[in-house]
Amino acid sequence: TDGNGCTNSATDNIEVFELPTVTFTAPADVCEDAGIIALTTGSPATGTYSGTGVSGTDFDPTTAGVGVHTITYSYTDENGCTNSATDNIEVFELPTVTFTAPADVCEDAGIITLTTGSPATGTYSGTGVSGSGFDPATAGVGTHTITYTYSDGNGCENSTTDDIEVFAKPTITFTAPTDAC
Repeated sequence: TDGNGCTNSATDNIEVFELPTVTFTAPADVCEDAGIIALTTGSPATGTYSGTGVSGTDFDPTTAGVGVHTITYSYTDENGCTNSATDNIEVFELPTVTFTAPADVCEDAGIITLTTGSPATGTYSGTGVSGSGFDPATAGVGTHTITYTYSDGNGCENSTTDDIEVFAKPTITFTAPTDAC
């Protein structure tokens, strides 16, 4: 309405677009040494991933670090409308594993029981190792590495090693004296 009391009007339309439907499911929880994991479940395609440990379409648990991390998948449609979906992935710490090999031994010492691996229920391996026993005679003379490997409830595995040296029996010679009365 102007100063003379004359009224007029104009109209125009505006369209409100629906946000795109975006979905994303994070990969299964992983151990920190799992290596690079490809992110592929974001939908619709051509969106972008973001979050701690995310680079392009990859998630690196080592870069992300131990803990729960949120990964976001964002998508912008042809109308310029953006929506996103998030999901969490947990990165588990590797178990702390310790092992001290028994003292160095002679090759004829007999089977030595390995007991110092921690946490318990891990496995021993190496030359001369069978189950939880080390046989110096089977291993032979020299320095041998024994590995202790442990896997925790999350399926994360770690190992450590220590060396044991097997010594040769000394070479002994003896000549009996000549026969005498």
